[in-house]
Amino acid sequence: MRILVAVLALATALLIPATPAVAGGNGDWAVTPTPAKNPGPTPRLYFFLDASPGQTVKESVRVTNLGKDPKSFVLYGADAYNTLKDGGFALRTRDRAQVGLGAWVSSVVARITVPGGASADVPFTITVPAQATPGDHVGGVVAMEAEPSGSAEAGGATVRIQRAVGARVYLRVAGTVVPGLSVAKLDVGIDSPLLPVPARGDLTYTVANIGNVHLMPDATVRATGLFGHSIRVTGSLPSSDMVPGAEGQFTMRAEGVWPFDVVTTSVVVKADGGVYARRSDRTFVWSWTGVVLIVALAAGVRWSMYRRIRSREARPRGLVTTG
Repeated sequence: MRILVAVLALATALLIPATPAVAGGNGDWAVTPTPAKNPGPTPRLYFFLDASPGQTVKESVRVTNLGKDPKSFVLYGADAYNTLKDGGFALRTRDRAQVGLGAWVSSVVARITVPGGASADVPFTITVPAQATPGDHVGGVVAMEAEPSGSAEAGGATVRIQRAVGARVYLRVAGTVVPGLSVAKLDVGIDSPLLPVPARGDLTYTVANIGNVHLMPDATVRATGLFGHSIRVTGSLPSSDMVPGAEGQFTMRAEGVWPFDVVTTSVVVKADGGVYARRSDRTFVWSWTGVVLIVALAAGVRWSMYRRIRSREARPRGLVTTG
């Protein structure tokens, strides 16, 4: 299925020598903030902007063609979100409705062609609604290739692929900021072993950004069993910037659980600014055959003790008479 591109406007951009860019690049082209006239010691990798409700912010984005041949791009604003699986940072595709910062971005340039080895600086504006809520609104300015450059098989059909690269935009609207994290869910599932052997299982936890500022959470997951013995947990941890209102689900593997155990699991998440959240869970583990063996062993010990006690009891002896 061929992806159609609607061209909103055409414009000629200023061409300048290309420079390699790491942030917002895929090896073929890059999208980064246009350097300031008097740049600081380090280049801008993302847009960090401040505004008040109702204000208009003017900026410029640089699209760099890292290849040798000319390449055409479609430009658009996109909302940022975090994927549910592992909380990865992403920008919405052009065919999705943009309801946040992506809808506030506009530019007279909707499509550009950049020669090989050159860059184009494209001006754009962000119009902040008068009713915009305080805190961080996160999105990006995206340059998507105007024509598909690849294809893939999906469901028996050939799908044409258009790649896109975006420069992140972090816009903080004036007002009260309240950072906050939560461990929204914690589920621990340990296999009940058939035989009395060490068990293992999975634990899944959900980290949510419940505040109004973007945060980079750091999680510590710890599991212990009876008498405090350590249980090894391995798996995914938060590693992406989380936008306000986002959730990420992470899965880990627990190993080294005793066949009879009480597993205590705790998840602690932290972020800059003293943001902290914690959740714990307690899970009971037992082996059915182990239970039978313990019951049988207990019954055997009890019977043995009963026989020993009985053997020590004084018993009347029979009388012998003579005529």
